[in-house]
Amino acid sequence: MTRADVTLLCHAATRAMKTGRFPSADDPVDPGEAAALATLAGRLGTAERRVVTSPARAARETAAAFEANPAIDALFDDLDYGRWQGRAIRDVYDEDPEGLLAWLDGAGGAPRNGESLAALVGRVMAGLDRQAQAGRCVIVTHAIVVKAALAGVLNAPLASVHAMDFEPLSALVLTRETGQEQARWRLRVRATA
Repeated sequence: MTRADVTLLCHAATRAMKTGRFPSADDPVDPGEAAALATLAGRLGTAERRVVTSPARAARETAAAFEANPAIDALFDDLDYGRWQGRAIRDVYDEDPEGLLAWLDGAGGAPRNGESLAALVGRVMAGLDRQAQAGRCVIVTHAIVVKAALAGVLNAPLASVHAMDFEPLSALVLTRETGQEQARWRLRVRATA
């Protein structure tokens, strides 16, 4: 038996994140994040690890700080925010308060013409199962994807996704024994000292 060791890394901050907007796939990393990316590259240590990234620009730019040729996996792409993509959260609330509140409730609501949290959790868990075959890997993705993975691993209610906060460049480590028929993912918290 071998162990899969997957680090889910939230991409660096974008201007959309700093201004209260729903993200879009072409959002670049905020220029003020250069120092944080340099620090990340020095401490991450990706030797003997496969590096995978969401196809979104901010994730690819974050991965480029420590890996020249990361693999791209669309299963770790951001939630499809549909018509809300790129818009100010306040504007969405003013225009569609019921829709936004239903999505925040997590009970199956989705952004208008977008993806539900249930669909996101299913997609991310399928991606984790696929990446488990790589053994050790770092996946650069989006905070909501990391939250969806955690909700899926813990069998937590979908609404729990909105009760979690992951800062830019924060990471979550999941492990799983491979070769077991009913192997489950486990959350691993590393020591900081």
